[in-house]
Amino acid sequence: MDKETEIREGLEAENILKSDVFKKTFINYKNELIETWEQTSPEDVALRESIYKAIQILPEVERHLRIIINNGKITTQQIEKMSGVFKI
Repeated sequence: MDKETEIREGLEAENILKSDVFKKTFINYKNELIETWEQTSPEDVALRESIYKAIQILPEVERHLRIIINNGKITTQQIEKMSGVFKI
C-alpha cells in the first residue's frame, strides 16, 4: 500500500471511531445481541454460541481500526521526518 493511501485510510478510520453514529451503532448492536442471547431457550446452545462469538468480535473491529489509525500516523511522522532531512 502506498503512503498516501495509508495516511488517508488512517484518517478515515479515525473519523469512523470518533463518529457518534458509529459509536451508537456499535453499542446498539451489542445490546441487541445481549438481548437476543438472554431470550434464547436453554436448548438453543448453537445460537448462544454464535451470539457469544459475535460479541467477542466487536472489540476486534475497533482494534483493527486503531491499527489502521496508528499505521497512518506512523507514515505521516516518517514523511515529516524525511521532509525535514531534505530541507536546505
